This record gives sequence, C-alpha cells and structure tokens, in this order.
Amino acid sequence: MHTRVDDELDVTEWLLQAADDPARARAEWQTMDVALLRCGVHFSAIRAPAGVVFAVARSEDRVRVNEYLAAALHGGPVFVDRQSGWYYFLVPSGACASWRVPDTVWLGADSYLGVPHPSIDSSQCLARSSWCVAPDRPEAVCQADAVAQTVNLGRFLLAGARETDDV
Repeated sequence: MHTRVDDELDVTEWLLQAADDPARARAEWQTMDVALLRCGVHFSAIRAPAGVVFAVARSEDRVRVNEYLAAALHGGPVFVDRQSGWYYFLVPSGACASWRVPDTVWLGADSYLGVPHPSIDSSQCLARSSWCVAPDRPEAVCQADAVAQTVNLGRFLLAGARETDDV
C-alpha cells in the first residue's frame, strides 16, 4: 500500500533530481525549508504576482486561494513566496519557450528557483515559502495553458477593478 508519506518521499526524490548537488539541497531543506533547484530539466516555472492570483481567486484568504488554484489547475503544483509576493507554478520544462503573458516570468533552462520542501504547506504560517498545492506525485505539473488562462483572468479582473475605482 502506497501512503501519503511514500508519495511525499517520491516527490522529494523527483525534486532533488533538479538540484546540482542533491545532498546540499537536502541540507538546505533541513535548515532553511527551501532548496535551490534548477529549472528547465524536470520542470520549469511561471512566476506571477500575488495581486493577480488574489484577483482571480477573488480572495486573499490562504485557504480560499489554495482551493481555487487546486481546482483551476487540476491539482497542479503551486507555491508562494510570501515575503516577495510571488506565486510559482511548476509546468513542463520547455512547454512554453515562447511564453509571453504580461506580468509573469517564465523560468526555464539556466534559471534557479528556491523551492520549499514538499511537506511545507500553507498551514505553516512562519515559513517564507509554502505549497499552495503540493505535487502529489513525481512529474506532476500544471498545464501551461491553464496557468495562462488563470493569470489572464486575474489580470482582466484587476483591470476591471481599477476602472471601477477610477469612476
């Protein structure tokens, strides 16, 4: 029987494959809860501002935002860096070499990303970075087009809110 702990270990090992030095990444997770991983091999990432995510989720409440993202992205992995105000969506590597969605950044080959340990979720309020939707299995990623739709809807809602505020 495969348990949640087994799944977390499998995901941890998969993420560690993106580390230049897996032993160092493990140590970083143990001491800082975040490890520096290379994008572009096993996954890439899309970075989007919290304001866009809050707009599309129609809430700044962590639980509601997480629930929205899990549903909109079909369980694809997303984490937040609360200190910087950025959300990171793990996507297939190379899926969008021509990514051009305003207000976002594509992190592909030659990019590094501080990724929280798979056990760090949003219930851990003191963690700088935490998973909104943790990967539930190795190679689990968001579909890039679903991320684009989510971000573009958030941008649209923000623009509408700004127009209403200006009236």
